[in-house]
Amino acid sequence: MNKICITFAGAIGSSKTPITNYLSTKLNLPVFNNDAIRSEVTEDLGKFDSDEHLKRRDERLKNVLADGTSFICDLSVDREWGNFKKQLSSKGYQVFIISLDLSRDLLVRLYKSKEYFESLKRIDDIINDHSVFLDNYKNDIALHIQDTDFKRRCQISHEKASEWIKSKK
Repeated sequence: MNKICITFAGAIGSSKTPITNYLSTKLNLPVFNNDAIRSEVTEDLGKFDSDEHLKRRDERLKNVLADGTSFICDLSVDREWGNFKKQLSSKGYQVFIISLDLSRDLLVRLYKSKEYFESLKRIDDIINDHSVFLDNYKNDIALHIQDTDFKRRCQISHEKASEWIKSKK
């Protein structure tokens, strides 16, 4: 099987982690979880340290890529796609990016329900980051999802990722 990576672009709180878990179960692929590393750093140090997080994340990702393991990357590539793309490409990975293009109204509703109050304060900047990514890398996106129904976002992701994986065999 070819080396594949399924990853995401999208705002904070746009359902990347739940969709990742759904896909991992359905596609039998391991998950590289950026937020788990963030939590680990916070627990180890008693506070979050951005430099330590990036150091650990990058080292673990380097090991995953060196092993040639196909995986799902639970991380938004919006601000880091140029560098991440180079890393994946240099190791022969084929990439399927799912872009979660949720409306501002839906994000506001999700942030309130998830109690993401800090993100709610920065929602326009978060949406702008995603828009900039889409403008710069629109040709790299394999799937755009705008659906407001969570179950449907999972189903669409699974259907399209499965089709793509089959086409790579």
